[in-house]
Amino acid sequence: KKDMLPAILFIFSRAGCDKAAEEIAKERSPLITEDEKERLKAKLADFCARHREVAQEDRVRLALNGIASHHAGLLPVWKNLVEECFQEGLIKVVTATETLAAGINMPARSTVITSLSKRTSDGIGPLTSNELRQMSGRAGRRGKDTVGHAVMMRSRW
Repeated sequence: KKDMLPAILFIFSRAGCDKAAEEIAKERSPLITEDEKERLKAKLADFCARHREVAQEDRVRLALNGIASHHAGLLPVWKNLVEECFQEGLIKVVTATETLAAGINMPARSTVITSLSKRTSDGIGPLTSNELRQMSGRAGRRGKDTVGHAVMMRSRW
């Protein structure tokens, strides 16, 4: 409704990323058009044929609704596919840990930061200003968007 997709939701746990993706799929899917879904089906079929051992039915099902998780608990080959599909506009929402904030080219129209604190080696600590800047800085795609949206929201996950 507000034209805020594609979006990255930063959630600070792997389980939280997966749970959020499932809940969004139940509440909001599909997030992609029929044409995008057909293109995505072809990419996923090719991926599954080449990587049978890593293709997980639940992750493929979510992807076909335009939603995916991205975190350290996933195999790099799947994360690469998610990144590629997001960049091509076939995945509209990625739930991710902060590892996606830096070093990976995945600009979005919107970023959602679900907490101002996270687990650290010393327990729970606040996000640094650099971490917050890296995450919010993903909002607004150069050459595509005139504005980006960085949203703070309390996590349900």
